[in-house]
Amino acid sequence: MELSFSTAQNGLYAANLKQSAIADNLSNLTTTGFKARRAEQTTLAGPGTRIESVRPDFTVGAPEAAPNDTDLYLAGEGFFRVQLDGAVAYTRAGSFHVDRDGNLVTPSGHLLEPQITVPEGSAGVQVTKDGQVFAIDGAGNAALIGEIDLATFINPAGLSALGNDLYAETANSGAPVSGVPGEAGFGTIEQRFLESSNVDAAEELTDMIVNQRYYQMNLRVFQTSDSLVGRAIDLFS
Repeated sequence: MELSFSTAQNGLYAANLKQSAIADNLSNLTTTGFKARRAEQTTLAGPGTRIESVRPDFTVGAPEAAPNDTDLYLAGEGFFRVQLDGAVAYTRAGSFHVDRDGNLVTPSGHLLEPQITVPEGSAGVQVTKDGQVFAIDGAGNAALIGEIDLATFINPAGLSALGNDLYAETANSGAPVSGVPGEAGFGTIEQRFLESSNVDAAEELTDMIVNQRYYQMNLRVFQTSDSLVGRAIDLFS
């Protein structure tokens, strides 16, 4: 009887964690560059099951047309590098803008790494597929002002999520490998496009229904075991 309680308790805990991941995915259905979180389930040494980890799924999202010169879609593998508290963080969300100092930054104000500064008075910015960034003056002349570097990882699923579509390297992800867009193993850049969330609403809703049934099943095991214990106590009291 004790075994059934433990099995049901572990199952309920795993279902709660999986439901949390599903809810987070659905709430970010339209978030630029968001990566769906997948709850990976495994068996316990004891009875029941558990969630081993909740990892991001780095399947590339579809491109969506965007209005700004600094909206960039990374078509293929890799991450943009940005500055974060004296270190480097990584993101797939290319919704950059020019801050008051002329620097390319994320919506949260983190500088692109290496830093690229657009000269004051520029009429626009042009970004090539291989990551070269040009400032366009009023006469339509282009001047190279920097190049975008990318990073890839042996195991991107091992990256640690920092929030705001930012990730940090870990021992599980391996060290970053730097390169430029278009090189072997690195995607190319498409200007005036953004990467949509890779969350599949139909898949998440299906998973939610299945998980609810799983939760109900474990709850029923718990309730049945409790009822049987109650009957046993009544028989011997």
